[in-house]
Amino acid sequence: MRSAGVIRRAVVVALAVAFVTGGIGLAAPADASTDTAPTPAPAPAIPAIVDPIVRHVFRLDALNGVRYTPNARNVALRTSPDAPLLLFLPATRAVPENYREFLDTAGSAGYHVLALDYWNRGRSVAQTCARDARCYSDLQANRFDGSHPTRFSSIAPSDSIRARLVHALGTLATRDPMGGWGRFLDGDRIRWDRIVLAGHSQGGGESAFIAHGRRVQGVLLFGSPVESDQGVTAAWMAHPGVTPMSRYYALDSAHDMYAQRIAGSWHALRLPGTPRTIATSAPTRVGHQLVTDYALGTAGQSHSRFISDRGPRGRRDIPLFRGVWLAMLNAVRGPLVSS
Repeated sequence: MRSAGVIRRAVVVALAVAFVTGGIGLAAPADASTDTAPTPAPAPAIPAIVDPIVRHVFRLDALNGVRYTPNARNVALRTSPDAPLLLFLPATRAVPENYREFLDTAGSAGYHVLALDYWNRGRSVAQTCARDARCYSDLQANRFDGSHPTRFSSIAPSDSIRARLVHALGTLATRDPMGGWGRFLDGDRIRWDRIVLAGHSQGGGESAFIAHGRRVQGVLLFGSPVESDQGVTAAWMAHPGVTPMSRYYALDSAHDMYAQRIAGSWHALRLPGTPRTIATSAPTRVGHQLVTDYALGTAGQSHSRFISDRGPRGRRDIPLFRGVWLAMLNAVRGPLVSS
């Protein structure tokens, strides 16, 4: 006869798949990839989830007369109410729902997750700034908090990443009062020390910029930053930031169209160690600079397929890079100890 504990675990697994909070829709399933792939190595064991995964997909409502533009659907999920928050910022012209597999993996690893839409439309930061070192600093500051407006970017403070994050966390705290979302705010002040920043391409560069001036729990960079061009790097990288480099982990493809610019940015950031080549399996000890040599298609496709939902899949339709994602997520899940 089954014990109550076994029955409870079975119910939890079923709930994790089916549970949706009232009035909040589920994201549509990811499209199946047409890429073929060899049998992957077993992924690292996923931490046991005691609580069901609660998922929210929502747009930001107008606030104090501010209508957010753009306003694609944000994706949030959580398990236990005391988990750290993973804040994910998408690449240029990408939206949160392009990264459902990675976000679900972060949730399974025990994170609160919020993938946030923001002003990432138009030309990329890499194309806009090129070899103008100061441009990166001004543009990224403007998109973060509305300061330093220029002809390249003039986001209002009320429509900035910071304002959107405060509004999104407040919305989640209201809609999911038992979810622990309020732990990441102290009034309108963001508790950065409880947040892991992650992002792809422009979103990764923005994450690194934010972490440079605010002490966060960790930083995960995917195909980013693209802020080095023929020896010229973003001006803000010229001096050390406040988040320890030991809490940064980065992944790129050797075939990425921006591979050289990303490598230059990693060097300018002073990421620990040297680039370590992998295929799709997580290394025994995750390095701070990971470069996959797995064939992902064209140089443009290689800039995103190791993190987006269009990436290669293996047995049971599991993303081939899931084990690498888990290794990176687990590396920064513990709290940052003050020095």
